[in-house]
Amino acid sequence: MILTLGLAVAVPASHAQSTPASPKPATLRVASAGGAFTQLHQKYAAALFTQRTGIKVEFIDANASDHLAKLIAAKGRDVPYDVVYLDKDVQEGAIDTGVLQKLDPAKIPNLKHIVGPALDKDGYGPELHVISIGIAYNAAKFKAAGIAPPTSWNDLWNPQLAGKVSVPELTHLAGRALLLQASRLEGGNEATPEKGIARIAKIKAHDYYNSTVQVENLFQSGEIWAAPMSSGRAWGVSTRYPDLQFVDPKEGGVAAPYTIDIVKGTKYPDAAAAYIDTVLAPLPQLGQATELFFSPTNDLIIPLVAKDPQIAPKLSDINKLIQPDWRLFMKHYDKAVALWNRQVAR
Repeated sequence: MILTLGLAVAVPASHAQSTPASPKPATLRVASAGGAFTQLHQKYAAALFTQRTGIKVEFIDANASDHLAKLIAAKGRDVPYDVVYLDKDVQEGAIDTGVLQKLDPAKIPNLKHIVGPALDKDGYGPELHVISIGIAYNAAKFKAAGIAPPTSWNDLWNPQLAGKVSVPELTHLAGRALLLQASRLEGGNEATPEKGIARIAKIKAHDYYNSTVQVENLFQSGEIWAAPMSSGRAWGVSTRYPDLQFVDPKEGGVAAPYTIDIVKGTKYPDAAAAYIDTVLAPLPQLGQATELFFSPTNDLIIPLVAKDPQIAPKLSDINKLIQPDWRLFMKHYDKAVALWNRQVAR
């Protein structure tokens, strides 16, 4: 089994030396995404980190946009976190506002195993996994209604799905990915949110979600039949609810990497670096792939999971996904929010 192979290479020798220097905190505060993601990182990263260092890990869960807002509000004062997980597009905003600290590769040995496309060119936190934003759908409901499975982003506007589509809010990465793709359907791009907002306003939505747990529950209750969603979360739900399927639309799925960074101003940068090194090690990377279907970025694990016939088909290939210019997108984000509030969230 792939799990056995993975455990055999789970912790490189260099990682065992990743002990934080003074000052050493009693607790490291980590801003996380909540739900299954936090549970997995508690299981595979935090527990091991605490065992090795004696430092406890406190996870503070919220969406990435809220974490960034708190970091910006705390500028000039004590920071609320030491480490932060962020969606890639939100990380771009965090870099621009100066709330993140560049990493020292000497203190994070596992950085050398992270594949090139997942490294930040300016030295900030890497992508610890990659998933795709595409369309999740209830295959049984589609079949019973005589609706062909979705193949295009355009299918979210199918009149037969009126009242059966859950639309993600802009605070959720799936919402920002949908906005980008809706803009492209109208001939626009990252700099033209008005085109995408106008298109999204035409979806006859069941609801607007800001929590993946919320949309998972709606799928399982049968209230919704389709929603823009991440591949990892959709495949994870499908293990409990087989009617849920996922597809990358023919126009392309949107790459949705998750990053990890040291917060600028933390009193414990060495402890933060040691925690990041733990997260990037093979064992947490393997756990993400086998339990959440998040594609690993550690080159020791990528070839292992690629050989697993049950896991590999559900993992995203970073080289085949749409890679948005998130920095350009975020320059127009305030405009997008204002338009959304006027035209969509009524």
